[in-house]
Amino acid sequence: MELRNIKSFIKVAEFENFSKAAEALGYAQSTITIQIQQLEDELGVDLFDRIGKRVTLSERGRSFLAYANEMLKLEKEALESVSENDTPCGVLRIGITETIASSFFSQLLEEYLEKYPKIHIEITCGVTLELYNQLEKGSLDIIFLLDRPVYRSALQTVFSTPASVPFIASGDHPLANQKNVSPERLAQETLLLSEKNNNYRQVFDELAMEHGIVFEKTQELSNLAIILSFLEKNLGVSFLPDYAVPPSLQEKNLAFFTVAGFEIQMNLQILYHRQKWVSPAMKYFTETTKAFLSHLATQEKSGQ
Repeated sequence: MELRNIKSFIKVAEFENFSKAAEALGYAQSTITIQIQQLEDELGVDLFDRIGKRVTLSERGRSFLAYANEMLKLEKEALESVSENDTPCGVLRIGITETIASSFFSQLLEEYLEKYPKIHIEITCGVTLELYNQLEKGSLDIIFLLDRPVYRSALQTVFSTPASVPFIASGDHPLANQKNVSPERLAQETLLLSEKNNNYRQVFDELAMEHGIVFEKTQELSNLAIILSFLEKNLGVSFLPDYAVPPSLQEKNLAFFTVAGFEIQMNLQILYHRQKWVSPAMKYFTETTKAFLSHLATQEKSGQ
């Protein structure tokens, strides 16, 4: 049983398409077809149900996928364990959400690559559900996101720290620094909202439904920089993860306020697949993130 056939099988299972798998692996489609046929002949079962151009895992294929992932995991572990190079190397595929990508992540990544320059980073930016699905399919090694505590049997949380999502406005806005603003008063303002499939936006929508409040004056903005710019120009109010608001803006141009019954608490989390071997690159990324965020929190408390 050849590992290149195993790798092709995993890619076809991920894309549910032979041509896309071939493109991702740099093979001709005919090569992928032959590799899958060889694997099926070797196992004596059909690994895929073929319906037109779309292929889906058969029942036996789903069973074999777990073994295939374990084989690749063992291959990577073996290569790392016998390597004479003490410096971590290889590819690390990280999935992140837009607010993380647009805030502190570039500084974190710079620090990580300064320590481990031989690691090649591949970044995928997406919404939470997409990142979960890609991690479960094996197309990402790690995901770094903001969400409520995650309980998925296939995933392992290796880092989690609380992060609040406060309401924010221009420092000149009447609601700036106010406490326990009523939801009805908030509804009078223009709300600058992230996209609907954003997880902290979903929590806000749930709270609005619980309180029976309809927010009619809204602007849907999917970019953090645009939201911050609108806030500075006093074009509305919003709610954002605390880490997404630069301290310089907090001190000069923006101010927080609270809304009664609308406290949004979430967690910054790093997750990986339970069946995936934790490579040194994954391990050191988690360690670097913990140290970085701890240092960031210390700076914020000291007012630096």
